Amino acid sequence: MTTSASGYDNSRYPPFEAATEGRGFQNLSIHPNGQDWLISECSHAFTSYHACYLLIYNLVDRSYQRLDLPRTHSYVEARFSPSGEQILFVRQPPTLQGGHSDVINSYAHGEIGIVNRDGSNFRMLPLKPSRIFSPVMSPNGEKLAYLVAGVDKPSGRGAFFTLFDIWEYDLTTGKNTIFAGPMKFYHASSISYLSNDEIIASGFAPANTGSEERRDYLGKYQGSEIFLIKRGMRFAPEPSFFDLPNAKLPSTDLQGNLFYETAPAKTGFSLTRKNRFGEPTIWREPRMNLCVITQYIAAPSGTYVGFIYGGDQIKTREGKHALGYFDLNSETWNTVIPPPVSESILMRLKTSH
Repeated sequence: MTTSASGYDNSRYPPFEAATEGRGFQNLSIHPNGQDWLISECSHAFTSYHACYLLIYNLVDRSYQRLDLPRTHSYVEARFSPSGEQILFVRQPPTLQGGHSDVINSYAHGEIGIVNRDGSNFRMLPLKPSRIFSPVMSPNGEKLAYLVAGVDKPSGRGAFFTLFDIWEYDLTTGKNTIFAGPMKFYHASSISYLSNDEIIASGFAPANTGSEERRDYLGKYQGSEIFLIKRGMRFAPEPSFFDLPNAKLPSTDLQGNLFYETAPAKTGFSLTRKNRFGEPTIWREPRMNLCVITQYIAAPSGTYVGFIYGGDQIKTREGKHALGYFDLNSETWNTVIPPPVSESILMRLKTSH
């Protein structure tokens, strides 16, 4: 049986002062200290062309500082390491024109880099450039998993890429192998380690299921886009957490809670938490017709969940989004607006790149 939190009213949309203007927020990661947000923001502020840069926003003092990385590239898909001492990212050539072929070319030359939190020890991994997404470090810090898209989609097909697989790079031996499969997901957006040997993936419709019978993903599995994948699996498992419709955007905290979006009939789009015993709690998202969540990221402490969203007042067609967080203690939805991007927010850190 699903329940809402004690003081929360799921019968109506909760109040939320949504941002009226969007910005180029592309990705969000939360430091173990719960205060620092690692953000990839795309802007013209630093170059004459559109490129993405890595910035850190502090929820307490509201400072916003840019990592001093070379401007010759665009930086996306950034994550803190489990310890918070390192930052993982994907480096790409910038999209100078912004058209379909320009975007395809930029992503085709993606590389994975690592830099210390203080800006020192910048290094690129010796991997062949490819369509790389969502690099993440294992809990023990020995391996790094990432998504690779196998095929470009023609212009006008919505998403740019398809046939995703999970690869894993051993940081101690330099060995690069497929984590499981190949599974060839029609679409995938993110992965995270649940343990050193298991990954939770946000994806849809893997082609390699080990069966000739086609799976009814929208029927039997109610549109779930969450897969639990163990290292060495030959075929894609069935989706998980399909007891509620449209499960997607999974994120975990250090207490074993899973946060993800669902769409129950009574509440519509909602933030759902399942604790380590499988017990769910549901919080209705604010103004379903306005707030379109594109990423949920749980704070390691589990006290709040950050998110990226767009909506009617934000020009999502131009790639503009806004930031916010849901506070589990007060059960409130809150907007986060970092200061404007400018040269004055450059972090004066040690660099070796």
